[in-house]
Amino acid sequence: MSQADKDAAAVHDPALLEEDAQELYEHAPAGYVSSLPDGLIVKVNATLLSWTGHAREDVVGRRFHDLLAPGARIYYETHYAPLLQMQGSVREIAVELVCADGSRLPVLLNSTLIRDGSGAPRVVRTTVFNASDRRRYERELLRARTDAETRARAALALDHVNEAVILVAADGRIDVLNRAAERLFGLVAPAALGRPVAEALPAWETIAELAPVGAPGDPVTPALIPHTSGTHERWLAAAGVETGEGVVYTIRDVTNEHAVEQMRTDMVAIVSHELRTPLTGVYGSAQTLLAHGEALGETVRRELLQLIVDQGDRLRRIVDQILLTSRLETEQVEIPAEPFDAASVAGTARDALPPVDRDRVTVDAAARLAVDADAGTTAQVLGNLLDNALKYSSGPVRLRAAPEAAFVRFTVEDDGPGIPAGERERVFDRFYRLDPGQQTGVGGTGLGLYIARQLTERMNGRTGVLPTDSGTAVFVDLPRSG
Repeated sequence: MSQADKDAAAVHDPALLEEDAQELYEHAPAGYVSSLPDGLIVKVNATLLSWTGHAREDVVGRRFHDLLAPGARIYYETHYAPLLQMQGSVREIAVELVCADGSRLPVLLNSTLIRDGSGAPRVVRTTVFNASDRRRYERELLRARTDAETRARAALALDHVNEAVILVAADGRIDVLNRAAERLFGLVAPAALGRPVAEALPAWETIAELAPVGAPGDPVTPALIPHTSGTHERWLAAAGVETGEGVVYTIRDVTNEHAVEQMRTDMVAIVSHELRTPLTGVYGSAQTLLAHGEALGETVRRELLQLIVDQGDRLRRIVDQILLTSRLETEQVEIPAEPFDAASVAGTARDALPPVDRDRVTVDAAARLAVDADAGTTAQVLGNLLDNALKYSSGPVRLRAAPEAAFVRFTVEDDGPGIPAGERERVFDRFYRLDPGQQTGVGGTGLGLYIARQLTERMNGRTGVLPTDSGTAVFVDLPRSG
């Protein structure tokens, strides 16, 4: 006989169709409770007893609310019972029953109030459904929803973090990539996620090799890593933390901070060197005069005193440049404008030079050429340009002033080695020197051209380096008066 025939025979077997009503009641998939209108339990099935662990004699004769947890008991008395009396039935009321061992069983109650022929309440029949699985599912669903909302908030926060964050899985693929990482490395998250990080980021091997990786909670000092993007070199501060699923790397672009730190280092080195030379001269001359002053001739004493004065003046100029640089960076320096003659100020700038340098400078300025700026500041700017030209050349230096459309152009020209095209903007940076090692013997703080540009811009002008076949030509454009 086939299985289908056996199944057909079983369906029509009278023995299988015989069902006892009491058996169905006692072992139904739901709990049954019959109680009087005042809540006194008169009948309960075996299913509910097995769920709660109570014996039948411990339940029958008790009031239904005695089986409820304290919170559910209050709800039963204040809402459930009055609603049942008023409506005649209640559906899917969630409460907790107290089991024999003190644990609690979440259930759903459906109750119907049976009345007699006169309408008087006679008995309450309650069906009890075990809600443990449902409660567990609801908790899991709530936990999953909470986790999803937490992840969503974390992702939102992650996208607004300025640091690049990349989660690299154990297999080397990108699992998480925030917007800062997209901007920093020029990636698009949908295209990068799931790809090997070394494939998505060609420079990743260097970052992974140099970036320290620590355990959660351990302090990790980010490593400073050079990163070339196209023609630009950037500096990145990178560190990682093990997560069990991979490594979370935080990466920050610290190019500007690195430049400031490098500038600070250069400043200390340059200023220390520039101060040491005149201080050595002053100290040596003063020691000589103190130890042998009476034995020295008048000429030698005057030469030593003059050396002290000259080196002291050099110290003063260095300190003045540093202080002025600080003011230009931290204060709103306003320079009033009053018309002046270009030729007169050009002559003033030349006359302020030491005699040995003054003889090397020629002035070629158009007559009756009025400038709308500050005369003293303009002379200071031209003086810085002349000082720079005199240091980097040994021949004549030319200072010109000529009219242009809406401004007057001052130009300082020399026949020195010139400035490479790629350095013509950088020479106006603070502390920048074409010869940082001073192999040519040319000293200086690297602040002269920086100060010249800053002061010029505060007079609504501009300054720069003109392209030339030989030598150097630095210009200053200032507003023309009239």
